[in-house]
Amino acid sequence: MTLMIDLKKIWLDQESSSKKDVVKTRIESILGLNCFIGLIGATGARMFQLELDSNTSLSKNFLRKFRGVEIQAIPFNQTKTEFTIILLEKDLTDIFTMFIEDIVEKLHSISENHEALTLINQRVNYWKKLFSKATGELLSTEKQRGLFGELFFLRQLLLSTTKFREAMLSWRGAESANQDFARNRNAVEIKTSKASNPSVHISNEQQLDFTSWNNLFLGLILVTETTGNQNSLAGIIKEIKDLIVHDFELLQEFETRLERVGLSNDMIENYNEISYSVNNQRYFRIEEGFPLILKEHLISDAIYNVKYQIDISACNSFDVLTENVIKTIL
Repeated sequence: MTLMIDLKKIWLDQESSSKKDVVKTRIESILGLNCFIGLIGATGARMFQLELDSNTSLSKNFLRKFRGVEIQAIPFNQTKTEFTIILLEKDLTDIFTMFIEDIVEKLHSISENHEALTLINQRVNYWKKLFSKATGELLSTEKQRGLFGELFFLRQLLLSTTKFREAMLSWRGAESANQDFARNRNAVEIKTSKASNPSVHISNEQQLDFTSWNNLFLGLILVTETTGNQNSLAGIIKEIKDLIVHDFELLQEFETRLERVGLSNDMIENYNEISYSVNNQRYFRIEEGFPLILKEHLISDAIYNVKYQIDISACNSFDVLTENVIKTIL
């Protein structure tokens, strides 16, 4: 359906006429509902409003805040409430305009408030992902895969011990450390790949420097990726939270560490579209003879941050059982 109104023109007209007042224009093409396009004069923030009866049931799921957008229920008087979607960041004006255009188009055939709220919530769930992608807020596919591998190993640690705090605090991936897990001078670096015969990418000459540890292991998690949410990143986060749910402080610590890797609590549900099936996990003891580059191998101190790849098929003699790695870390 073609829109009967030009949202950009309405907002531009409101900007030229408003001072500090809130100005609103009713969307006449939506016959069954009272919907408005508006501008908050004091801040210049653009908004969309749906007028509701004050007794309309509003689920807390309908009231959101995500990157660049806030959704509020604003009491107008004793009988009316204004369900309001507000643009918080002017840099996102273009995508916000498309977002509201989508909502307006979908509302043309709706006349019931509850049905309208349900539809708007569906469109919010879709568009907030696009807002996150547009602002670079969502993790890349590669980073999602890598984080899944780290959390897969963390879940194994938690399932193998009653010392949940020690297991959680051993996860150092959130601190941009050279090794993803470390405790009592024992460390594990986790790599996750969807290749059947992967080569392992090493980020720098310190990542496999076994001389600094009593035991250093390289873990390789092999996964198959499909669509769906059965074994998603959001799913494994929920599983870990369920394991530590009775320790509020530890739960907070986990959420803080997730935020450090760029995954805020209100964004977790966006990571349920890729399902990871773990086909195999292998662990290798890093010791003398393992194919690696150490700082002492470099011919000059001016050479640093060396990246390289390892053909994992050449490392079979360094295989270690998964349970031995877990026991060493715990």
